[in-house]
Order: sequence, then C-alpha cells, then structure tokens
Amino acid sequence: MKFYIALLAAMVLASALPAGEIELTRKKAVEMALDKNETYRSVLLEKDRVRGQYLEARAGAFPQLSFDANYLRTIDKQTTVITSTDSSGVESTASLQFGEPHSYTAGLSFYQPLYAAGKVGAAIKIAKYGFALTDEKIKTVRHDIATQVDRAYLGAIAAREAEAVFIEAEQLADSNLSVVELLYQQGQASEYDFLRAQVRASNARPDRIAAQNSSRLALDNLRLLLALPTDTKLLLDPGIDEAVVGDLNLDLLVSEALQNRPEFRQSEQWMKINKKLISIEKGGYKPNIGVSSRMQWDSFQPSFKSSRLKGWTRSWNISLNLNWSIFDGFTTKGKIRQAKVNYNQSRLDNSLLSRQIQLEVQDAVGKVNEAKARVEALGETVAQAERGYQIGQIRYQNGVGTQLELQDAQVALTQTRVNRISALHDLAVAVSSLRRAVGREWNVKW
Repeated sequence: MKFYIALLAAMVLASALPAGEIELTRKKAVEMALDKNETYRSVLLEKDRVRGQYLEARAGAFPQLSFDANYLRTIDKQTTVITSTDSSGVESTASLQFGEPHSYTAGLSFYQPLYAAGKVGAAIKIAKYGFALTDEKIKTVRHDIATQVDRAYLGAIAAREAEAVFIEAEQLADSNLSVVELLYQQGQASEYDFLRAQVRASNARPDRIAAQNSSRLALDNLRLLLALPTDTKLLLDPGIDEAVVGDLNLDLLVSEALQNRPEFRQSEQWMKINKKLISIEKGGYKPNIGVSSRMQWDSFQPSFKSSRLKGWTRSWNISLNLNWSIFDGFTTKGKIRQAKVNYNQSRLDNSLLSRQIQLEVQDAVGKVNEAKARVEALGETVAQAERGYQIGQIRYQNGVGTQLELQDAQVALTQTRVNRISALHDLAVAVSSLRRAVGREWNVKW
C-alpha cells in the first residue's frame, strides 16, 4: 500500500513539473556547453590522432619483420643450347632445360636501423611536442566556448531585466494616463496634460515590444549554444550580481597571460617543432646505416599437387647496409632553407602574439575599470530616481507639480534602471573577458 501511495505521489509531482524546463546557473550553462558542444568534442579527438603520429614516429627506431610467399608457374622452361665440336671437326648441338614448372618461395625479412642521422629521434620529439600542442588547443577551445556561453547567459539575464523595466514603464505610463484622464474629466487637468499622458503611454509600447524581442533573441541564442530545442523553457538566475574585482596590476596580469594563454603556448610548441624539422632535413647530408637479414625457403616441383611439395631448401643471409647520398641535386639544401624559413616565421609569429596578448590584457583591464566606475556611479541613482518619481506623483496629484515634471521623472527612472542593468552586465562581461585574456580557467568569481 505504501508503495502505491509513493508511486502516486511521484506521478503527481512529475505532472506538476513543466515539460522541457531547465534551471540554469552560469556555472551549469558553461558545463552543459562543454559537454554538448561539437567543436569541443571534435578537438578532444585530436589526442588520438597525435597518439597515432607518435606511434608512427617511434616505429622508425624499432626492427621491421615481414613475411612473404610466392608461387611461380613456368609455362616454357628456360632453354640453353650447347654447341660442341668433335675431333673430326663436326659440330653438334644439344638443348638443355632448367627449372621445374612449379616453384614455391617463402621468406622472412628483417631490418634494424642502426643510425638514421637523428631523424627518428627528432620525429619522436616532434610527436611529443604534438601532445603539448593538442592540449593547448583543447584549452583554447574550452576557454572560447566558456567565455562565449557566459556572455550569452549574462546577455539573456540583462535582456530579461530590461524587458521587465520597460513593461513596468508601460504600466506606469498607463496608470498615469488613467489618473490624468480622471482629472481631466473632473476639470482639474488641462487638455494638454491629457494629450501628453496619451503620447507617453503610446511611446512606451514600442519600447516594451523591442525589449521583449531582444529578450527572446537572447534566450534563443543561449539555447543555440547549449544545443537545446527552441521550445525549452530556461529558468535563469534572478539577476546579475555585481562582480567583485580589486585593484588590477597590469604588469602582473600581462605576465600571467604570457604564462597561461594556451595560444601563446601553442606558438612556443610550433617553434620547437619547426626547429626539430631543421634537424630532420639536415639528416639528408648524413648516411643511414642498418642491418638486414633474410631467411628463404624454396621448392621446385614438377606437379602442382600438394602431396608432392617436398625437397624444400633453405638459405639465410645477413648484411650491413650503408646508404649515403653524395649529391642529390641540392634537394637537401632546399629543404633546409624552407625549414629555416618556417622556424623564423614561427619566431616572428610568437613575438607578434606576445604583443597582441599584452594589448588584449590592457584593453580588458581598461574595460573592467570603466565598468566598475559606471556601477559605482549608478550605485544609489536608481533609489534616487524612484524617490523622484514618487515625489512627482504626489506633487501632480496635489496640483503643485506639472505633467511634464512627472513624465520627466518617469523617463529618468526607466533610463536609470536600464543603465544600472547595462552597467552590471558590462562589468560581468568585462571580467569574463579579462579572465579569458589572462588565460585563467572560467569561474563565476574573479
């Protein structure tokens, strides 16, 4: 009985939950994006590619062993004609045929490189650099996705709050219109005040519609980044908290960025790879030495029948091989020159990237400081604007103030609220951008 009661209660609770509804926080949104984003999942597969390249490079140092087998059917045997002359001077000829119609061969071949002019060692190191390069590439994509989703989430909250402000502004304008209309009918308000109230109420509607559309687009963009159906209802945080950021030291942040930024580390790995490629190309001037061996079995039979396969003979040889290109038509020289150009270009790219990162950090710090100043300036402005609107209402209802004063107070209240939302949004986005600029892992707090 208790089981059925519990089951019924669970069904009731389940039916009470809206279908397709997800409660999201900033942290959960980023985690969901990293879990579902195709670009991030694709770059994770690059690790397997690098592992394959490492195995391929390392194979050059290991011995190679192969087996081969061959069957040869001779249609016309090789014939040799022998001419002889007897004591009387008479010549005679004889034809001799060699081999059998059916020949079988099987063999094992072995090769062990002893010296490859450093090519194998350099290739293995390049493959190891590839591991580090892939890790940094994964971090780059991870940082980009986290920052992009975080901005979309903050944008959705800001758009929703702005929508609420403009809805309230429209409601205030309609409420004010009702009051003025009543006063106008009683002869306590002029026709001019009544017309201004009507115009103000009409102008509030387009602002509300635009704000609602912006909010809808922001949510659609967030759903797109999270790979969610378009009809999924998202429950976001109630608002944007003021980001707490202390004094920022530009020099320390630049130093941190040059240590942490995955793009800069990728650039350094490319420099190492291109330097090793020069060593590989220089190996073209040096000899290659190796040991090879072959063991072979042969059988020559007059018939194809397997029962007649007998009389196998075995041969075995071992050789020391030296291959040294004395002159290759300047091919090696050309390859070395190209490799040096690639290395020098990677050094220049690294230097340019270093300056770009410094400028990016400097720009991010400037935007954080600007947003902080805006938030501080608007700290008590909303409360002051609300108080101003309340006073304007009281003054107008008591016949002391004018309709113009009241509408100015209402416009100031709406604008101040929107400015406050925008400032908090810009500060949170600026901090997120600064975190990305210095290469820190994404986090809600700085």
